[in-house]
Order: sequence, then structure tokens, then C-alpha cells
Amino acid sequence: MELTRRSLLALAGASLVPVAPLRASNRISVPLVERLELTVLIDSTTGVFGLPISRPDLHVMPPPLTTDYRTAFAGQWGYSMLAAAFAGGKSHNILIDFGYTPAALLNNMLLLGIAPETIDAMVLSHGHYDHFGGLDGFLTGGKVRHGTPLFIGGEEAFCERIRGTAPDGPSFGAIDRPSIRKAGLDLVVSGDPKLVAGSGFTTGKIPFVSAEHPRVPTAMLPGQNCDRALVDPAKRGKTFVVDDAEHELGTAFNVAGRGLVVIGSCSHRGIINTVRRAQAVSGIDKVHAIVGGFHLIPPQTRDQALATLTMMQALAPDYVIPGHCSGEVFISAAMAAMPERVIRSVVGTRYIFGIA
Repeated sequence: MELTRRSLLALAGASLVPVAPLRASNRISVPLVERLELTVLIDSTTGVFGLPISRPDLHVMPPPLTTDYRTAFAGQWGYSMLAAAFAGGKSHNILIDFGYTPAALLNNMLLLGIAPETIDAMVLSHGHYDHFGGLDGFLTGGKVRHGTPLFIGGEEAFCERIRGTAPDGPSFGAIDRPSIRKAGLDLVVSGDPKLVAGSGFTTGKIPFVSAEHPRVPTAMLPGQNCDRALVDPAKRGKTFVVDDAEHELGTAFNVAGRGLVVIGSCSHRGIINTVRRAQAVSGIDKVHAIVGGFHLIPPQTRDQALATLTMMQALAPDYVIPGHCSGEVFISAAMAAMPERVIRSVVGTRYIFGIA
């Protein structure tokens, strides 16, 4: 049954119910950045013929033409984003997720002139292969600086995963923790909000505070590739658990004079819940942009996609940049409802926020 306009508006209202205050340990002082540049490294949409967009608070620079016609940007199912934050004459590069394969990630970074040794911090949003698959190859080259922090939202990210929700489903891989140790990274595994490179912050665990309760099409195997003692107590005694993405992180930045730019790489906890968590953690209500994958493909339904759009309109972001798993139902409806605010995610494109 299709949702009515009245029920959609009710869902939007539900998304704005006040949230209980966070514990003092979960509220953090969020730094201001004067400018934020987001570059799409991995997504499924590619192309080099986009037009630049110039507005007082946003520049969009389309992918550059490659100098060698035999090279091209690689698109694939997965996600990776480089965030360059500028403040006080300094800049920090934060790599958010790693896509599906190292070949695609390294190819696109090379074409964009992004060197692994310039990365100041990394965030892995969650333990799905299309977000960590490029990590091992990215680290193998030995160019990432020792001591570079890698933020992960919980031990459950490391558990072996199954594609689908049946116990006999095929493997969906697991993060290679030894390769992280070998690379000398500073591994930060925490469900609490954390500052990242003095520029951005992670949301920490994302509670369900809106009508969103997405279904996650994977399962995890507690105790396999992860420390059972560090898994959620309700899951420790089990050998198979359908995913609830409890460990998933969003990443956000506070752009001076503009508000929050929130990146939900896949948003298995719901993109509205992710944004509201960023608001609660930072104490900042204004949302400048919502970026990333919004997980509105199957098993989510058309009604869920439209309900999320209505709730997103209630948040009143200045810009929405959907990609990866956002789904054509949501993207098409959003472009019709907010034509001046919605911009497609294309590999190699740079989105510059906070300009004068």
C-alpha cells in the first residue's frame, strides 16, 4: 500500500520529536572549518562531461579530463570519499571508506593526484566489503604514514560477514586486522563520537530516533575474525546474527557560517537518524549538506524512500548529494522535490563548501 501524503507528513513530524540529551561523555566540542572540499573517489556513476556549478556557498568541479586518453576513472558498487578540511591556514585530508577494490581506488586517486602519504586520518563507516575492500591494497604500498589513525565504530565491524540473511549464504569477507597492524596505523575502535584530525567528527553509535528502521541485507558471525567478548552482549553467545549495523558511523564537519555537512556512507541505521545523531553530538541544528549513500534500495521499499525524502525535507538541508545505495526512486523524487538542492554524486567530482 502506498503511503498517503498525510502519513508521510506524520513520519516527517515523527523525525522531529526531541531526542533525550546525550551523556556528557558523548557530547564533543566540534571544531569549525572555513572550507570543506569533498572529492568522490569511488561510486557507481562516472562521467567527465559535467558542467561546473558556482554558487555563493558551493562550487562543484566536475571530474578532470585525464591527460592520457587510455586512462579513465573507475566506477564500481562501493563508496569512498576524500574530505579536505581547511582552517587557520592549515588543511587536513580525511579518507572515508575505501570502495570495493584497491585497483579502482588507487586508479582514481592517481588520476586526481591524491597521494596516500597525504592522508591525515581515515574513517571506515562499517564492515561491508564494498566499503573496506580497497583497504588492504591501499595499505600494501607502504606509503600511508605510520601512526595515521583509522576510526572504526565497534568490534562487530571485524566479524566475518555473510551476503544475505540466510545462515548458508555466501561469504561477504572480513576486515584484515593484521594488515592494519602491519601498516602501523593507530586503530581507534569506539562507538563513542570522536574528533577526526582536529577537523571533523564521527557520530559514534547511531540510535533509531526517527521512523527509519532499515533492513540490512547481510549477517555476521560473532567470534569469527572478531573478539566475541567485545561484541554486543546480546549477540556474544550466537554463531549467526542478521546485521543491525549497530557499529556503523557517520562522519560530519561544521562549516563556519553554514552548518553541518553530514556524510552517511551507506546509512544502514538510516540517513535521518545519522543526521540527527550528528546534530545531537555537536549541538548544532543547522544542516548545510547531506552526502553519501542513503540505503534506499531493496530490501527497502518505494514507500520508505518517499518517507525518507519527506523527513529530509523537514531537516531543510541546503544541499543533498545522494550516491551509492541511495536508489533511483529516492534520487528521482528528491530531484523533483528539491531541484536546486539535489546534486548527483559522480566519481572524480569535487564539492567545495564554505566559500565566500
